[in-house]
Amino acid sequence: MADTLTAPLPIELQEYGAPVVRHAEDLDLRALAEANKRWKRALGLSGDPIRVEDIGDGLVKLRAEAVTGVVRVGGTDIEIAPKFLSAADDSWQTVLWRILTVVEGGHVDDNLTSAHELESLSMPDLLAEMFLASYARGAARGLPRGYLTEQSTGGTLRGSLDLARLGEWVARPWDLPYVADLLTDDTPLARLLRWSAECLAATVIAPGRARAVREIAAGLSHVGRQPPHLLDAQRISLGIQHQGLEAARVVGLLLLEGSGVHHASGDHALSGFLWNSDVIYENYIYWLCQRAASRRGERVNKGAVKFGEVIAGEGSKLETTPDVVFRDAQGTPVAVTDSKYKRLGTRPKAPDTYQVLTAGHVLGCQRISLTYPVAQDREPTVWRVSSALGGKDVELTALPLNLMSLARPEGPQALIDSVVSWLDGDLFATQQSGLDDGAAGADESS
Repeated sequence: MADTLTAPLPIELQEYGAPVVRHAEDLDLRALAEANKRWKRALGLSGDPIRVEDIGDGLVKLRAEAVTGVVRVGGTDIEIAPKFLSAADDSWQTVLWRILTVVEGGHVDDNLTSAHELESLSMPDLLAEMFLASYARGAARGLPRGYLTEQSTGGTLRGSLDLARLGEWVARPWDLPYVADLLTDDTPLARLLRWSAECLAATVIAPGRARAVREIAAGLSHVGRQPPHLLDAQRISLGIQHQGLEAARVVGLLLLEGSGVHHASGDHALSGFLWNSDVIYENYIYWLCQRAASRRGERVNKGAVKFGEVIAGEGSKLETTPDVVFRDAQGTPVAVTDSKYKRLGTRPKAPDTYQVLTAGHVLGCQRISLTYPVAQDREPTVWRVSSALGGKDVELTALPLNLMSLARPEGPQALIDSVVSWLDGDLFATQQSGLDDGAAGADESS
């Protein structure tokens, strides 16, 4: 009897990893197809995030592509670890949590970096952290208010005369039928935020976060408990002074799209929360570079760089878009890096090498790099690239960043230190080698 009450173990997948085989009868394949359709559309993917293949004998193969996170299908949780981490290592959720609280919800406060808190991290806690940070920023001046249309009658005309009820006015000329707009706090956004706070309060592990979201829900007790319809929630727009609420609105939408919170065997689990891994990694690298540049009195930016004058034929200028350009206090480019969400082999792929070399040459930067995510410490590789046309040599660095270090409180600072060391040129003092003709070979797997 005890076995029948035990919640099913989650299915653990690795992004782009080996398929996992399961009995088809243990999965709600229809619900999985619907979830695939929704997440494919929401993340702008070219294919289903969770590929399903029927292999006969009542078995199916599951494989995750281009996403990381957790999704619930029927009564089964599917956990997808990033491709550079081990799905068998529970700390991948901690690492993902730390990355996402930076790129989605603001930097984690130092008060939340104790060992006790690290043991309490979960996807619901991530959502709560994003929600709390966004609510604190966006609701500082109060929540947006809206107008509610009211149809009523009275001895005094309010708003405008309701022409659709002129017959009632003829029968009761002392009662004027009118339509008026009333200013109210009970807006679709306020109802969405209250409902989201109540959902999160039931799921978070850390008591402090649970208490904080309950306080938000209590503060919104004067608005309706029912969330707006999904279509109405998707139409919510925020004014300039409330842009800080955008992350909280997104959390609410994701909860609403997944029908909120499911309860199974006493545990709470989100029905789904997935991220586009490539975009998340690129945004996190940009954040690390911002911090590294700030330490050196520099700044970073990203944007298309046009180059090359047309001297014959028809056409427009050429263009390259490096992920991060470092500029000194005068705005002069000093370094370029591109983030590559790929496994690093012995050397980068040709297209990646050519892309960053082009950006460095056009911008006049001698120091360029490609950043790669890794799961353990690894030394950078530095090449000296000479131009056959003369001029100064270029330093090309394959810069591996051990994202598993984010499982430790000092992890973010260690990654920033790695970027600073590259910018300072410390790596080249001990590592340099020639870039032979085949340096751009395909020793790297995606």
